[in-house]
Amino acid sequence: MGRPVDRIPVEAMARFTAAEARLYPMALSDPAGYELVTSLVGLVAEELRRSSADISSVLERRSELIGLVPRLAAEAGLVGGGVPADAVVDAASALRCRELGAAG
Repeated sequence: MGRPVDRIPVEAMARFTAAEARLYPMALSDPAGYELVTSLVGLVAEELRRSSADISSVLERRSELIGLVPRLAAEAGLVGGGVPADAVVDAASALRCRELGAAG
């Protein structure tokens, strides 16, 4: 593990912003899709709360979590294709980093 990160790197912040801009406007055009997305973001955020106590660990888990999204969805009984796992993980990571920033 590298040096702890106490600030979100610019590249990660750009991914977070792009993911939220891509996913959350669905509330206006696709309520069912938005419900699915927010449920998936919530599942990934819960996983991050359990396993990531700092920003570094949130950022380090990105690739792993992208691969985990289909399993989390299946375990929760969520069905729906076309939801980009990377955007779900980035939106959940943004949420977790905000929580850590508020607590820190």
